[in-house]
Amino acid sequence: MSKTNIRPMIEVALFATIAYILDLVTQPMSLGPWISLSFKMVPIFLLSFRWGLKAGAMGGLIWGLLQVVTGQAAGGWLTLTQGFLEYFVAFSLIGISGVVKPALDKAIKQGNKVKSLMVITEGILLGSFARYLIHFIAGVIFWGSYAPKGQSPYLYSFIVNSSSFLGETLASLIVFFDPTTIPRQVTKIRKNKRNHRTVLIDSPMVFLVFITYYDTKSDG
Repeated sequence: MSKTNIRPMIEVALFATIAYILDLVTQPMSLGPWISLSFKMVPIFLLSFRWGLKAGAMGGLIWGLLQVVTGQAAGGWLTLTQGFLEYFVAFSLIGISGVVKPALDKAIKQGNKVKSLMVITEGILLGSFARYLIHFIAGVIFWGSYAPKGQSPYLYSFIVNSSSFLGETLASLIVFFDPTTIPRQVTKIRKNKRNHRTVLIDSPMVFLVFITYYDTKSDG
């Protein structure tokens, strides 16, 4: 197997594991009673933007699988169908963000920073919406009985999932809108003619390591 084929497989496993670790050891950063920033989807978006839809979907699937096999999903697993939808289908759909990769590659090669950020935003919104649409549907069907008396299961699911959707989407946008991310990587590509998959790797990864370290220290 060639190095070209092995590298995406390694990164799929690596970024899925990072997403799982972020989910496991970090605490959301509260912005108020309704929204808390959580950076755990960032590794899957990064994977999707680097390698495309299939790699992103596989990374999301492995992240969900890790939650199940380690018991982290125990509190959110009601039935086989519900668990399959919320931990395998929903997490895999984050990889849909990878459909913007061709447009992102083109914008990066052209050195168009504004276009790059616009495409990244589209990808993040698409991947986040796809994931939480499944959670919303599962919330209506399987969690509706937990709604307060007199409240519609649709409204209950919307309230529960919309806060998580907003928090994780906003956190992901913050990471990729880090002003050192696009400019630095575009400069590298233009000067060194390196593979465009190097884009978006340095700054977000440093940020993820910082977030993990900060939250772990805060908990201690």
